[in-house]
Amino acid sequence: MTDVVAFMQNYGSALVLISQLAVLAIATKFVTRTDHERAISSLDAKFVRSVEKIDKVEDRVAALENEFRHLPDRGSVHTIQLSLAELKGEMRAMGEQLKPVAAISERLQEFLLEQANRR
Repeated sequence: MTDVVAFMQNYGSALVLISQLAVLAIATKFVTRTDHERAISSLDAKFVRSVEKIDKVEDRVAALENEFRHLPDRGSVHTIQLSLAELKGEMRAMGEQLKPVAAISERLQEFLLEQANRR
């Protein structure tokens, strides 16, 4: 027993220092239960917020897809462009065909004005 007491007297401070370093090392490597639960609850809250954001984005994408479903596709737009170009050409041709009718209308109006002035 005297050997143990002598050993403790000689190396007690070193043993205390080593044990304190061991406790410090363990404390830095591991967390307490409350810190762990706080971290988990924080992560859970972040996860829930992320899921809510994803749900909102999915709803927005679904709404956009629904809107785009009503829009014409590339082929339909091309067909409409061709039809408009064809109509534009037909309108030009009709304009040229209506020029003689406009001239006749002007001559008829002048004739009627002359007849009205003679009376």
